[in-house]
Amino acid sequence: MEGKTKQKKSYKICKMRDDNDVQKRTYSEILYKKKFSTPMKKRRKNTYNPQEEARLEREVFGDSNNFIKNLLKEESTTEVKDEPTDTYNENLVSDEEIESNDDDSSVVNTEDAGSEEKKAAWDDDDDNNYTVDAALDAQNRKLTCKRPEKLYTTYLKNHYEVFVGTPKWAKLGTTTINEDDDDDSDVLKHCQFLDYSKPMRLPKDIIDVKQLSSLNKSNHVQGHVVTSVEFHSKYTLALVAGTSGVVSLFEVDGHTNKHVFTVLNEKTPVSKAVFMKEGQEILIGSHYYKYFNTFDITKRQVLNIPLPYGITNTKDFEVSPNSNYIALCGRKGEIFLLDGTTKELISRFNMNSKCRTLAFTPDNKNLISHGDGGEMYIWDLNSRVCVHRAIDDGCLSGTSLAVSPNGQFVATGSAQGVVNLYKTNTLLEKRNPTPVKVIMNLVTGITSLRFNRTCEILAMASDKKCNAFRMMHVPSLRVFANFPAHHTDMGMPQSINFSPGSGYLSISNKTGAALLYKLRYYDRY
Repeated sequence: MEGKTKQKKSYKICKMRDDNDVQKRTYSEILYKKKFSTPMKKRRKNTYNPQEEARLEREVFGDSNNFIKNLLKEESTTEVKDEPTDTYNENLVSDEEIESNDDDSSVVNTEDAGSEEKKAAWDDDDDNNYTVDAALDAQNRKLTCKRPEKLYTTYLKNHYEVFVGTPKWAKLGTTTINEDDDDDSDVLKHCQFLDYSKPMRLPKDIIDVKQLSSLNKSNHVQGHVVTSVEFHSKYTLALVAGTSGVVSLFEVDGHTNKHVFTVLNEKTPVSKAVFMKEGQEILIGSHYYKYFNTFDITKRQVLNIPLPYGITNTKDFEVSPNSNYIALCGRKGEIFLLDGTTKELISRFNMNSKCRTLAFTPDNKNLISHGDGGEMYIWDLNSRVCVHRAIDDGCLSGTSLAVSPNGQFVATGSAQGVVNLYKTNTLLEKRNPTPVKVIMNLVTGITSLRFNRTCEILAMASDKKCNAFRMMHVPSLRVFANFPAHHTDMGMPQSINFSPGSGYLSISNKTGAALLYKLRYYDRY
């Protein structure tokens, strides 16, 4: 009896469940038919009302008739509170002058001054009500010292004029332009250093440097040692090459440095890679093979170019500024001069000792070579003969050379860690030239020397020691004291290079990174 009662109960429960399922299905079907079977209602379209549009235009932009009438009226001078007198006519405002400015001073009337001045194109009423305290509270910060300004706009204007000065485009009224104030003439004099008595804009002892993301951060496959870093002369593009045989191109922006393209060099360790033909071609050299690899950027094609007999490797080479010549170091004091287009042998020079470094002059007329004998050779590219020999002061073995872009200075680095800076005219005329400056800040062999484009900075590095890197302010002949700092970690510098506008500095090392730094003094790429 108990078994039958249990079966009846289970039967009732199953029947109740089935009834509930049927009710749910019917309810869902009703909802589906109600939603998708009934015709959709058309939305009401807004009708165009020209009167309403005209009313809104008057509310937002004002009446056009009133605007024209206001333009015809004569402008009356209004007093502006909390603005220093005649600030636009000053090139640089000192702190004492700022403190002496009265907050309630007013703008001088143009009719009384007798000179026609321009008026601000935009006047915001909130500028006269927004105080310095309110701005600091919104920014959650405090000033290091007490300021006399009450309005935030006045504080920003005085702060900008103290550190930057008033730009010429912001000066009101007509002023005469002197030749000394011409930006172009200042740049030319600044580059060629014609007048040392005038103060240079670049600080002498301290340089403002900020470390950015590495160039090859997005594609870290160039090998354990990054041997070459080169910036494109026309575009924000840089190449990074290393011992893994990979040459990568990156778009330089300082943040992501997006990877653009990669060139595989048959797993051949790349000793050096440079741009040629105005950046349309990349020349790749290796210590293990006696041929050049060229990569055409437009066609994205790699070619192997065999070299003449006697050349055993393509490790140490230099390209002339106009890309017409390629100079290559040989094994026993030989120097091979190749054509930049066909890579054919043009001439062969011979030194009395092993050649270790080469440098072309900016005018593409001479080639300077240096090596173990401590003697520099100057070769004429037209006659293909040695026109002069000069002894490097105190040098036993020369390891690096650099010529300034304006052709005024020549820097030499020795295996003893000494850098000599010569004037080019003195080097080409005297047998024993006296260096303008002897730099002994490094204690290991100098492997890299580089001038920036404006010839204001000389960078020197050694790959034998960590953080063996220094930069010198060329006009004052002083080494910057704040970079690298005690907390800087750049490893063993392998290759250094400046961007065309000197805004970026890249230093590759032996840990597989191409470090990127921003020189804040230069605002260009």
